[in-house]
Amino acid sequence: MGIPGVRIRARANQWRVEAASIEQLQQLCVTSVGAAELTNLEIRVAEWSPPKGWIGAPTSPGLVAYLVEPRGAGAQVILNWRVPIDVALALAAALRCLRPISEFGVGSMLTLAPGLPAAAAALAAGVCDVLLPNSPVHGHLRRCDTLVVPTPDAVSEVERAVTVVVAGETWVVDGAAHLVAVDPSLHNPIGRRSMGATEVITASVAGEALKLRGSTLNLEVAGDLRSSDVEALRSVGVVTAEDDLGPRWTNQLHACGLVLKSGSAIDDSTNTSLADPLEAQVLSVKARRDALRGSTPASALGRWPSVSAVLLTNRETYLTHALQQIAKLDYPNLQVLVGLHGLELTSARIAELMDLAGRELEFISIAGNLSFGAAMQVASQRADGELITKMDDDDYYGANHIWDLVLARMYSGAQVVGKALDWIYLEGEDTTVFRPTYAAEKYSFFIAGGTILISRADLDGVGGWRPVTKSIDRALLETVKQAGGLIYRTHGLGYIYVRHLASHTAIVDDEHFLTKTQQTWAGLLKHEVFGTAE
Repeated sequence: MGIPGVRIRARANQWRVEAASIEQLQQLCVTSVGAAELTNLEIRVAEWSPPKGWIGAPTSPGLVAYLVEPRGAGAQVILNWRVPIDVALALAAALRCLRPISEFGVGSMLTLAPGLPAAAAALAAGVCDVLLPNSPVHGHLRRCDTLVVPTPDAVSEVERAVTVVVAGETWVVDGAAHLVAVDPSLHNPIGRRSMGATEVITASVAGEALKLRGSTLNLEVAGDLRSSDVEALRSVGVVTAEDDLGPRWTNQLHACGLVLKSGSAIDDSTNTSLADPLEAQVLSVKARRDALRGSTPASALGRWPSVSAVLLTNRETYLTHALQQIAKLDYPNLQVLVGLHGLELTSARIAELMDLAGRELEFISIAGNLSFGAAMQVASQRADGELITKMDDDDYYGANHIWDLVLARMYSGAQVVGKALDWIYLEGEDTTVFRPTYAAEKYSFFIAGGTILISRADLDGVGGWRPVTKSIDRALLETVKQAGGLIYRTHGLGYIYVRHLASHTAIVDDEHFLTKTQQTWAGLLKHEVFGTAE
């Protein structure tokens, strides 16, 4: 159970813990199952930088008092319970006070057994149940949903839906092996802007350590990348390595958005590979997307959340374009709802649109006298997905658009996520601009309205879409902010916002979008990542 750099002072029903970082607390949580029962937990963590305005909550039954306050660069957490609880549950409650919770799609209850290694640390904040040798078993209720154990035979007699065996970076889920090298709450691109990651560094493996060297960088990593390492790498665009770095470090570097070139891939173009901002982002986003989709706990557990895409329109002329965008979307569990706001379509036209989309669609007739916000609420109430995303009828969406939003929600823990408004097509000028004026990968108030993603539960929790005639996106963001929720802006890749000649709801002139641009293209930008390639 000993975690390097963590000090524990234990008394009867009380622990005082000092740690340098939150990831150390995560490791302590999963490795301490069954070690003690507490009514009082005090934690000092040396490094703490929560999103601005965010307030966590322990969500722990029997809690009678808790305190979270900054202490220098770190924080102090004090929690008191009416009756003793397992120390792992106490630590998990403290973690929920310190860091937004990443969603792993594990189902309604995640249960940890004793003896787990630190490799299970990514699950810590989601723990609400532990299974000890003397744990009671309800005669009418299955004891576990997802049970995490250190060995296949650690717990054999307890009924469960899913068994996860964690012995190291290889997790075995119901007999199938998966690489889990990435903790999305730690290994992620938060802070990686659309512009600026231009440094090229070298990497090598010496014994059990990864060495990263650059003009201003000198890191040696003995195990997993730490939060301080991830922060130091934010300005790095490319990592070159003569030899293979192995799946753990490769995936962790990729999840942070770094492009890795090794062996024969290293050539004279390496130093100029970031010269084109678009191609640099394409490489970076693909790297992070592949790592987050392929080597996180969510990928091992295989339960990505269901998503309902809601497209509301009162313009029949845009339906063909809109359904062409729907047809491109690549996500495994997607429902599409088309709200016809004051529109009536023939059965032949509906059949044509369904054929164009290449998937099942649900068309919803909505009275034209309802406000746009009220109509959006009617459509959203028909959604079956755990998550709801808004799509506009005139914008362009790439194949991985929904994947990008789901992954951003996973590593940010935000209630609402959306994309940066980086690429804009100005119809009047017949020009596409790259204008990254709002920093990507950041907790913020502003996101592109045509990319909003929110859970059904969080949408219901703030009262749904407000019944306003315009600015429904801003109205929702204001409501979420007032409720203490987080809003996160991921990268803008794979989304082009379209500005039309007239009758647009926005009040900003086109000239505004021609300022502070980094790149421009004549006409609509043609590129596979946006689904616009010819």
